[in-house]
Amino acid sequence: MTTLRKIISRDLRTGQTTDIESITPDHAVGVENKPKLTGWDFYRSIGSPKYVVAPMVDQSELAYRILCRRYGADLAYTPMLNARTFVSSKVARKELFTTCPEDRPVIAQFAGDEPELILRAAKYVEDQVDAVDVNLGCPQGIAKRGHYGAYLLEEPDLIREIVTLLVQNLKVPVTCKIRLLHNIEDTIKLARTIEAAGCSILTVHGRTKEQKGQYTGPVDYEGIRRVREAVSIPVFANGGIYEYSDIAKCLEQTGCQGVMSSEAILENPALFSNRYVDPHQLAREYLDICETYMPPDIKFVKAHLFKILYHDLSAHEEVRQLLAMVHGFSALRSLVEELMSRRNGAPVIPAKGWYFRHTFEEQQRQKVAAANLLQPKSQSIFDSDYKVTQDLDTGCLFGNE
Repeated sequence: MTTLRKIISRDLRTGQTTDIESITPDHAVGVENKPKLTGWDFYRSIGSPKYVVAPMVDQSELAYRILCRRYGADLAYTPMLNARTFVSSKVARKELFTTCPEDRPVIAQFAGDEPELILRAAKYVEDQVDAVDVNLGCPQGIAKRGHYGAYLLEEPDLIREIVTLLVQNLKVPVTCKIRLLHNIEDTIKLARTIEAAGCSILTVHGRTKEQKGQYTGPVDYEGIRRVREAVSIPVFANGGIYEYSDIAKCLEQTGCQGVMSSEAILENPALFSNRYVDPHQLAREYLDICETYMPPDIKFVKAHLFKILYHDLSAHEEVRQLLAMVHGFSALRSLVEELMSRRNGAPVIPAKGWYFRHTFEEQQRQKVAAANLLQPKSQSIFDSDYKVTQDLDTGCLFGNE
């Protein structure tokens, strides 16, 4: 393999130069070398995407990206990749970043607060992706502890340094994903700073970093619109998309070029197709794809099945419990078929599900629905006294051992 040139980077704060060690890609799939495009030229070169799959930790892996593409997604992002881990671990690079010819266009997202380290991480994948994204939107506690994501939003000088260094030294365009600050004027100022640093596409989540979990609240489309009108690069709107009809409303109210979905598309990977696809069919198809492009860990697969089959699993507690126990695809396939057989003759739980799990009304509705629809246990491989607890955010189940 060809070793990439040594890069001499300049610290924008001190003016000092630093040698960044030469990097040899671990593997090379994909994107042919062509002139570097930016902004609108880049956006058009990848097909002017309108339906975008968000970067999601442990959830937007290759198999799931392919599933979403088969149902209308125009563009997909990798899971958030921690730059420090990615640089320090060859195993992490091999397991956490995978792609294939069917996975286009694709953008790799990195998180971190050290410009040179993010650049080193991005260098490993620049020949295999269409762009590199900087995570400035993650609101979770792990991002606060690691000092990255949305916890950099009030450090515009550092953000400028990160984006500028990447733009100057990568072969591919750089994009960014942010959240709103409490003051819209501050958000606009930050967006303009990011644009001036060379960002080609900006994604704006219409909530602040405090609006998460049970405090999520409504999305601020007016805030997104203000940002969109303040910059001259393409903008994707993120947040508030649950069903296909929400997309037109979002684009009309924000004026954005596309919508990015995260939680809704985890529950319904056919979201962008504008048609109903039976969740069991989607679960089967996902498992089929996983046979070819195995996710790094079986827990990724279980988490996806929990969300896709959320309605039925809410009605059949013992099957949901079993999800914590099974190992291997044959057992997972049996679980999907069991749920399908139990649905025969029973009403489908209506309306809203996992996406709305944090609202009190939805939690109460799910309890009533489960009580009404839960069938007596049958004598099958799904009978178990094994007790588990459930993480409602991720769908992960934890056994009592």
